[in-house]
Amino acid sequence: MDAQTTAAWHGRGLRVDLTAARGSDEPLDARVARDYLGGRGLGAHLLLSRGLHDVEPLGPANPLIFATGPLTGTGAPTSGRYSVSSRSPLTGTVFDGNSGGAFGVVFKRLGYDYLWVEGALNAPGYLLIGCDGVEVREADDLWGLDVPTTLARLRERHPGSEAAVIGPAGENQVLFASIVNNRGRSVGRGGLGAVMGAKRLKAIVVSSGAGLQPRPADAERFAFVAYEAGKMLKSNSVTSQALPEFGTAVLVNVLNQAGAFPTRNFRESQFEHAERISGEALRKG
Repeated sequence: MDAQTTAAWHGRGLRVDLTAARGSDEPLDARVARDYLGGRGLGAHLLLSRGLHDVEPLGPANPLIFATGPLTGTGAPTSGRYSVSSRSPLTGTVFDGNSGGAFGVVFKRLGYDYLWVEGALNAPGYLLIGCDGVEVREADDLWGLDVPTTLARLRERHPGSEAAVIGPAGENQVLFASIVNNRGRSVGRGGLGAVMGAKRLKAIVVSSGAGLQPRPADAERFAFVAYEAGKMLKSNSVTSQALPEFGTAVLVNVLNQAGAFPTRNFRESQFEHAERISGEALRKG
């Protein structure tokens, strides 16, 4: 990021205090954006720079940070993702999980680089974020519902929106509970769904009304690089066929053969029955 780009930088985040039921915009410093880029790097920086590595994981002071990357929403291949950072109730460490789907893209196109959620609600609720700001809605009728039903209800209630939600596991603060969007897209491991549950936050709903697509500084060059990257992905059998058909579980056999498959809490790096839990086996049922 050169001096001219830095001077023109207008990054921002959205900070929401659930306890006070209010939200406010805050600027994202250009140097921070340059040094940490976004996603996992930005989330970890925000947590550690503000001394939040030692808060109680299931306490109201533990924030959830939803962060996109500089390419999210641009149409670049594999860029439609978002990260969630917090202190994990499962490991006690600063933790990051990430997910694909449309949630990150829609959030980015609202003009935000990250969402900081702190505090806790007194009763179940969800956040509704749109071009007009953010508000807390009641979720008593959603509390206790599973993920597919919750996503369907929210889509009916807010047509064209995207949502990241928890199910009963998150509500009951199960330490490995996930946050889910687009039904099968999960921020897995680390138990960040339990952090949402402790905050009585059933869902975060983002409106697709704004449509502020990020603009590359050199649109022509960007389009060329994105096109070439797409060709590379299509020419690879794993990214063009195996992943779309079997999901990321197709990597079980690949990682196991490479000796990089976490086994018995990573005391070992290969599992003798990996083929039984691979994406191919799961597809067969």
